[in-house]
Amino acid sequence: MNRIIILTVLVLGFGQLKSQTIEIGQDAEQIKRLVEWTTKDHNRPDSYGRYSDARASWDVLYNNGQITDVIQCYSNQYLIDFRVSANFCKHYIMEYGQLAYVLTQYEDVSNEQLNEFFNSSYGDYKSGNLFFSDDYEHYSKIYLAKNGYATVEWRKTEPNELPSDLKTKIATKLKAEQDAEAKRIKEEEERKAKEKEIKSKTYNLEEYDNAKYNSFVNDLRNSLIERLKSNSSFPDYYKIEQESQKYFRFQNTYSAYYKLVDYSRESVDYGYYIAAGSNDVRSENKFTLISGDDNSCQFIKYASPSLPTLNYKGYSVMTEATVNNITVDYVKGITNVKVKNGVVTYKKYLPPTDIQSLISEKLKSEPNGLYQVKYEVGQVMGDTFVTTEKTKIKSTAGKILKTTGTILLVGAILIFL
Repeated sequence: MNRIIILTVLVLGFGQLKSQTIEIGQDAEQIKRLVEWTTKDHNRPDSYGRYSDARASWDVLYNNGQITDVIQCYSNQYLIDFRVSANFCKHYIMEYGQLAYVLTQYEDVSNEQLNEFFNSSYGDYKSGNLFFSDDYEHYSKIYLAKNGYATVEWRKTEPNELPSDLKTKIATKLKAEQDAEAKRIKEEEERKAKEKEIKSKTYNLEEYDNAKYNSFVNDLRNSLIERLKSNSSFPDYYKIEQESQKYFRFQNTYSAYYKLVDYSRESVDYGYYIAAGSNDVRSENKFTLISGDDNSCQFIKYASPSLPTLNYKGYSVMTEATVNNITVDYVKGITNVKVKNGVVTYKKYLPPTDIQSLISEKLKSEPNGLYQVKYEVGQVMGDTFVTTEKTKIKSTAGKILKTTGTILLVGAILIFL
């Protein structure tokens, strides 16, 4: 039974009773306090200062100093089940200082309407003129009271007072429901045990889904390439111009281990409140430098892609992946070249020998001439990119002079900036 304290009557029958703390046997003073509080709460204005058309009032009857009846009445209260606004009173009848039963009496709802609703909602739990709750712990009885009001009387079931055939019927139905519930609980426990067993393991991505592994490796390659192109910690061209060799090189090889760990929490129902769960999957990775000078592996740490989960036997499971031989080679520099008829000749500030062919391929289609070239060459796990920025260099050509029997070539000068 839900323990939230709600006494406002918007629905009828057992649904109403399950939405409040009031139970048979509760202390009369406690019932009085709850009715007083909920009546005041019902009559408060909303956040805009507006009052509802439905109003509530309450009263208490005493006999010889003892509470006999706590009354809570509603006027113009909308009833969801009947889709009408109605006037009615609830009487919390006390015996020996405790709640014995509850009467709900309606001024403008008929017995026929009440029976129609109860038959529709609780017909499976009806026996004679009694409508039982699904656990048979309470029942409701509908009748026309002496004051002429259609009335619902709600009481706690006393098994010893029931006819033997009804007790047998109830026992049989409860047994069937208990067996069904026990089966459901067992199946749920088995499902949870299976889920726990499956989800307690970490699955090798390459082994269980090679396509996803290859996609992950490709994402890693692309993220490393993008990091090379945008890394602000690499020197700019102004600083490179100050260096004697006129280029900067970053060359490292790594291995990497990626692992997902699930720190999520399930929601927990404490009865009086529910502690919300969380979805908390973290990536716990390890990087090793195989060669190079990036000893802290900072470059690859901040370029790592997201490792995917897997759907295994209907469950989302954690994965792990190892990537070896992650080669990262990057050169940024300045050179002077001559392009003539598709042939590129390096004239000054030579790039490293192993990348000259890559730069030449990029420049060979340029018009003949002398150029200063700013270049970037990156090679990551077999993929290469080359970018160049060219500035044409002006040249001063020599003149041919003729003398007696002699031809002289004077001052063919090339000026490289």
